[in-house]
Amino acid sequence: MTGGAAPSETPVARIRLAGAASLAQGESKAFVFERAGKPFEGFLLRHALGFFAYANSCPHWNVDLDLGFGDFYDAEVDRIFCRNHGALFLPDTGECTAGPCAGMFLEAFEVEVEAEDVLVTLPGLTLIGAENLGD
Repeated sequence: MTGGAAPSETPVARIRLAGAASLAQGESKAFVFERAGKPFEGFLLRHALGFFAYANSCPHWNVDLDLGFGDFYDAEVDRIFCRNHGALFLPDTGECTAGPCAGMFLEAFEVEVEAEDVLVTLPGLTLIGAENLGD
């Protein structure tokens, strides 16, 4: 027998951000979610192109983008920014366009507006055991 056990995926989670549909353009709202039993932070941004949600984690060093200030977007350059490294990300795709992580992406989450609330869908986490790493 080869390959070992199949990877398992944790269930998808949905977070309701009450009243978030009334955010003004450029405003964001942080939220906390759990992954593998640990708390993580994400944020929702209202932009001219719609609502976008991402993990609050720079792909360069895995540090909070906002350094705890709750401010993720710079309207003058129309980019999400990392306060730690100065990296800039496109609001609609999360792609880094400048900085040490150029070409990398923020972890994006699905967003759905439901009346005055916004629902953020967090994908399931695929857990891979050592038996799945090959011979």
